[in-house]
Order: sequence, then C-alpha cells, then structure tokens
Amino acid sequence: MSQQAAEAPMNWFRQGLFAPVTEEVTAFDLPVTGRIPSELNGRYLRNGPNFMRGIDDSKHHWFLGSGMVHGVRLRDGRAEWYRNRWVRSKAVAEALGEKWREGPVHDHDFAANTHILAHAGRILATVEGGALPYQISDELNTVGPYDFAGALPAGFAAHTKTDQQKGEVH
Repeated sequence: MSQQAAEAPMNWFRQGLFAPVTEEVTAFDLPVTGRIPSELNGRYLRNGPNFMRGIDDSKHHWFLGSGMVHGVRLRDGRAEWYRNRWVRSKAVAEALGEKWREGPVHDHDFAANTHILAHAGRILATVEGGALPYQISDELNTVGPYDFAGALPAGFAAHTKTDQQKGEVH
C-alpha cells in the first residue's frame, strides 16, 4: 500500500450503515417479533448500490455500487425467506467467476442498482443513466438484460410510475 493510500481517510460511503454487504445470503423461516397478518402474502424487494471487491475507496460515491437486490418472502403469517443477490451484469458475473447470461446491451452495461419494477409478469431491476433494466427471477437470480423484445432502444429512468387503469409504465 502506498504512503498516500495509508494516510487517506476511509471513504464514509463505505462505513457504518453504508458499508457494503460482502456475501449473498439465503435464510429460511425467519424469526418474527409480533405477528405478520396471514393475508399478507408476497415479496418485499429492495434494490440498492453495493460495492464489490477491488473498488478504490477514495474515488467512488455510494450511488455507483453494483446493484444488489434484497428480498423477504411473506406467506401465511410467516417470513418464509430472506435472500440477497447481486444483479449479474457482465462485469459482476466476471468478478464472481461466473458465466454472464448474454442478452441485449445497448450503449453500456451496468448492474442496475436503483429500483425494482414489476411489469407484465416480469421483475425488473432498473438504474438511472441509460443502461437497460435487468430481469430477475422470483428467487432473485438474474435472468439477463431486458429490452422488451427489441422495443426499448436504451434504458429508461429508474423511478417509473405505473398507470393502474391502463397497465402502462411511464
């Protein structure tokens, strides 16, 4: 480590509550304090930036981390599972030593890190800045980049709104 790197303060975007999650986890039959209504069934999903190995702390803002989706599956009054998975862009798959699930990539590829959108029977991880959304499975595994069967020439804003009457995404 260089003298300069040793003296540089730790990037606060990588500490405390902002510290990256370093592993993918799957946990079943989670303990519950109180009671989950038995009518509340489904998944709660959250997407956010999460740094991977080899990032220079002095140069990166926490918005730039690779996307990691976290999910909790609720069913019949139980917290059935928790899991977290990195969105497998080509760079993330390579960093994890995995084969990338090829798909359309337009201007650039990025592990979507901003929002989760359920639309037309798909779960899409989205990001600001023009990269295509990534489709993920019900179990949070990456299916691949998704361009709506060629209809999407580039990415779109991560903060979409759905018209509930028409089913259109804006």
